[in-house]
Amino acid sequence: MRFALAAAILVFVLETAGAGAGSSGKLRFAATADACLANCASENASCKRVCPVTFSTPCLSACDSQAQTCRQRCEPK
Repeated sequence: MRFALAAAILVFVLETAGAGAGSSGKLRFAATADACLANCASENASCKRVCPVTFSTPCLSACDSQAQTCRQRCEPK
């Protein structure tokens, strides 16, 4: 009887710990994705700041294209 009770408690504790680890991993991934997207936005702003006035349209377009590629790399696979 004690063995069955101890086994049940052990299973409960392990399942609870496993559930916490899974949600922690999701939170870490969300934080990583947010950091990645913030980095893409920062790089896009930096890119647009260096665009010359005379060729601004193609330069801004290239910056936007790079930003889109960067954001796609941030998405989970």
